[in-house]
Amino acid sequence: MGAAARIASKDLKLRIRDRSAFIIGIFAPLALAFIFNVVFGGAFSGDLELEYGIVDLDGGEVAQAFDEVLTQIESDGLFTLSRYDGAAEAEAAIEADEIAAFFLLGEGLSDAVIEGTSADLSVVGDIDAQTSTQIAASIAEQFGAGVSSTQLAVITAFALLDGPPPEESASWGQEAAARGASYSLVDVSAETRQLDGTTYFAAGMAVFFLFFTVQFGVVGLLEEERDGTLARLLAAPISRTSIVGGKALLSFALGVISMTVLVVATQLLMGADWGPPAGVFLLIVTGVLSAVAIMGLVASVARTPDGAGNLGAIIAVTLGLLGGVFFPVGQGDDFLSKLSYLTPHAWFMRGLGDLSGGAEWTAALPAAAAIMAFALVFGVAAWILLKRRLNR
Repeated sequence: MGAAARIASKDLKLRIRDRSAFIIGIFAPLALAFIFNVVFGGAFSGDLELEYGIVDLDGGEVAQAFDEVLTQIESDGLFTLSRYDGAAEAEAAIEADEIAAFFLLGEGLSDAVIEGTSADLSVVGDIDAQTSTQIAASIAEQFGAGVSSTQLAVITAFALLDGPPPEESASWGQEAAARGASYSLVDVSAETRQLDGTTYFAAGMAVFFLFFTVQFGVVGLLEEERDGTLARLLAAPISRTSIVGGKALLSFALGVISMTVLVVATQLLMGADWGPPAGVFLLIVTGVLSAVAIMGLVASVARTPDGAGNLGAIIAVTLGLLGGVFFPVGQGDDFLSKLSYLTPHAWFMRGLGDLSGGAEWTAALPAAAAIMAFALVFGVAAWILLKRRLNR
């Protein structure tokens, strides 16, 4: 282990003087994270500021009940509600970006509901605010479903009456329509959490360039083979395990240093929220190990340093794109979403997502275990092939 540490220390000094590791490992990901955050950060933000409007052209009991429902939801802080006298005024508010959508309650809505006939409650939204509009539409649909179920209950009650309906039954439809318009606010925990835009791009660029950074160590073995210095190492009283271990140790050190600097820098300069330090460090260590293992396997099968660099770049870009470091890949349980978990990048991003929102550091353990599996599988293969290459 002492010989491996000395080899890693010597190579680390050379890389520091070369400065290329600083550019690839720190400056490039930091600059791209800043650019992506400025350009696309708002699109990936998990915070929605919902602003809606309502146009009540009916004024009846059902319309008033729906207004009360919206007022109750507004009081819970889920959105802000503005009232308009007509549809044209509300549409102008959408054009001015004052609201994202508005509810249109047409004339005769309450009478139609009480009489048991069909009635329309419209939602008009901004084409550029589809998420907000869909949320508004869901609220309207839920209200309509409640009213429909109430109508069905009243009709069933009339059908079961033996004889003529009592005098007070005339108000049943009206009262039921108004009382049936209720809602419940439930806190539902998502299975997968989403990082905020700033942290997403900071983490994505960090793990993406990590695979280029660790290449400096494992590809250095091929450079020494090309330059003839590897033959001297093999002739010295140094085991082949120490030689391979020294290069792997250099890659690991470069990866941990670059990732740690990026975590601190993006947190201080960009406001990224990485989560509990212990969990983040665990993800960094396992992520670096997987990157060293994969790039080590690339170096073991490449013939030249240039070939290893090119092949490594192709693999790094492919894994990065599939792992969702530039933008979320797939939705829910679709095939592409499942395929992304064949990369350590996706597990790294998921681990950080699990740490978000005040979770304990132990929330990163499942993702870290998956990343470690990549490191073990590819690491064992790379170790065997590199040692066999030195025995030729």
